[in-house]
This record gives sequence, C-alpha cells and structure tokens, in this order.
Amino acid sequence: MSENNTDTQCKPTIDTLLPSDLLSEEETVIFALKPSLWAIAFCSFRTVLVSLSVILLTFFVEPYLSLGSMAGYVISFCGIAMVARVGFAFLQWLSRSYVLTDKRVIRIRGVFTIDIFQCSLLKLQNTFLQLTLPQRIFGIGSIAFTTAGTGGIEAIWRHVKNPLEIHHQLLRAMNRALENSPSSL
Repeated sequence: MSENNTDTQCKPTIDTLLPSDLLSEEETVIFALKPSLWAIAFCSFRTVLVSLSVILLTFFVEPYLSLGSMAGYVISFCGIAMVARVGFAFLQWLSRSYVLTDKRVIRIRGVFTIDIFQCSLLKLQNTFLQLTLPQRIFGIGSIAFTTAGTGGIEAIWRHVKNPLEIHHQLLRAMNRALENSPSSL
C-alpha cells in the first residue's frame, strides 16, 4: 500500500462527516473538519478536577474521621464519574462536524439528539473568533456565527485547530459568496 493511500484513510472524509443528502450537487466543499481532540479534555476538565479533589480530600480526611468503607464508596463514585464524563466527552467529539461550502456553513452535533445548524454564507451577519488563554496554549480556538434574524450567537465551531486560518478561509468564502450573489450584480 502506498503512503498516499494511508494518509487519506486516516483523515476524515466528507462522506464520514456528513449525511450524503445534506449537500446539493451545485455545492463545493471547501473543508470539513472535526474539533481538536483537546475538546475532550476541555469538556471534561471540571468533572475530573472536582472528582480528583474529592478523592484527595477523602485520603487526607479518612484517618481523622474514620470513614471506613464510606471512603471506598466515595473514591469509586468519583472514579466512575470521571470515566463517564470523559467517555461522554469523547462521544460529543465523535458526533461533532464542521463544514464550509461555497454556499453555507454547517455544524452537526449531538449524541442522543442530532442538531444540524446550516446557514447561507449570504445570511451570516458576523463571525467572532474566540481564543481563550487555555485554547491559545493548545493552538485551538472557537468561531461563533450570528445571523441577520437574531440578536445572539446562532452556532459555534468549538475547539478547532488552526482557528486563525479557518476563520480567514471562512471570511474569504463569505466575500466570494457576496461577490457572486445575484443581488450584487
């Protein structure tokens, strides 16, 4: 097997990220991506931190309070909570996809209930690049979208790699769509 075949098999393809009937034949996909794997850590950080704190507190307090078997239950519960939260964060990451076409932006998410946000590039009012300090440390960021019909953020592409580059591609696509729209001719 050649090296090229291996590379394409490891990368997510448009077929694996989108339902086949979501795109029209006139649409060209500019990119399709998933959040960074760091999203799993960001989503489960609080639960893991609290659980580890409770476990450490239990170890330090147990000799003074003689908790007995209660200490084991607390530690077990915290361990299960951590594993469950990280597992659910993985499922959230797995179910999330972001797509930019020459006509619209698409966000797919949802473990139990699938939520698909799609908006024409012409109807996007504004985009916001959000780079928190922890995100900047790990080289990721989020891009938020507002539309003309609402007063707030409609959708967010969370924890994407290379957020500045992705945002620039998005702005270029929005400008091209505006230039090619019938109303601008």
